[in-house]
Amino acid sequence: MPTMTQTASTTAKRLQNDSGLTHNPSIRRTVLYLERNVDGTIGGSYRSLLYLVKLLPKDQFIPIVVFYREHHLVDEFRKADCRVIILKYPRAINLVDRFRVLGGFSPVRGVIKVIQKVLNFAHCSLVLFLRYVYLLKRHRVDLVHLNNGVMCATELLAASRLLGVRTVVHQRGIGALPKSFRHVRRLIDHVICVSEAARANLIKYGMSPGRCTTVHNGIDPEEFKASITRGPREVRKKLGIPEDVPVVGNAGMIKEWKGQISLVRAVERLRAVHPRLFCLIIGGTADQHDKDAAYLKRIREYIQEHDLTECIQILDYQPNIAEFIQIFDIMVHTSKEPEPFSRSVLEGMTLGRAMVATWTGGTPEAIEDGVSGMLVPPDDPVQLAERIDLLLRRPQLREELGKRAEERIRERFLIQINVDSTQRVYERVFDGRACGER
Repeated sequence: MPTMTQTASTTAKRLQNDSGLTHNPSIRRTVLYLERNVDGTIGGSYRSLLYLVKLLPKDQFIPIVVFYREHHLVDEFRKADCRVIILKYPRAINLVDRFRVLGGFSPVRGVIKVIQKVLNFAHCSLVLFLRYVYLLKRHRVDLVHLNNGVMCATELLAASRLLGVRTVVHQRGIGALPKSFRHVRRLIDHVICVSEAARANLIKYGMSPGRCTTVHNGIDPEEFKASITRGPREVRKKLGIPEDVPVVGNAGMIKEWKGQISLVRAVERLRAVHPRLFCLIIGGTADQHDKDAAYLKRIREYIQEHDLTECIQILDYQPNIAEFIQIFDIMVHTSKEPEPFSRSVLEGMTLGRAMVATWTGGTPEAIEDGVSGMLVPPDDPVQLAERIDLLLRRPQLREELGKRAEERIRERFLIQINVDSTQRVYERVFDGRACGER
């Protein structure tokens, strides 16, 4: 039976042969990646980008990654033979504080806020545009790859168009796009979408189907499993969870659209029939979005008010998430709004967890309902509780779903498939065959 690495290699060769592309090995092209997240959270976009630059053939590409703030993965990017640039975000203009006396009058304060917003937009956009022009010219960039979405760095798209640099955008979101997108899309050569659901949403807002390709997120199972340095017993002991207590868990950033409170309400319903059930929720909050902190506070208050403190524990962001996922008997993903394509779902499947996830966005492209996991309607604690109850009562079913989840990862979502598919998009962009009608 072929190993996962052999399977990935075979798939990669088939994809390359099918593409009909050739590359001159004497040409090394410089690719500038921008991770524009500035809110302090380390989400799936960071790890997806890290996987990509690690495996991108360095004899063909020179990767440069730009961040706006330091974070704990920076050294990992550098170890991947990748140049890292920390580009400080322009400091905002604060007129409200400067004119505090005048701002005491409500109408005047409102006018000052509007002026401040306009000035900041113009100031930040101009500063960023000039910085991007400098970076593109200094490093002789051949291709720009925006890591966060079509509206996340329009200044870089404009700078690239000015200098004739090709552009690829990674669309990692599903949702409404502003009217200005019809102008922005003209600056983009091609879009890589993390799911068919994300691609369909982009097309709905006017993107040409020929200029967007679905490339699902990938994962390296061996590397992810190798990151585990503590056994389940040690992790449980550290958290104060007895070995024979069933654990249901959720991992992901704490945001209202992620729907973690649905899991809390489901656990509340399950207490009567599973009094020893323990729930672990893991995820950080953005340090620049008060709504996230308010949502976490609401979850904690609900837990307190409904006497759930002994059976539900919330942990902050954990860099080594695999060590915690391994103790989950059931892993739950609770997004209320369309989930583009969750990396935490892939991580749970990789470790053979029985998955229960909401039927939104790209999640059904990862999980086959009833085969490699279970899907439930979003924001429905009742049905979520029913599926968890079923899996708690049937350990053999949990094992079967987990096994099939691991198999699906090997078949569809190995990281090498993702990297090869991304590289094929690059080659098509350079050849001018992925830059159709705007």
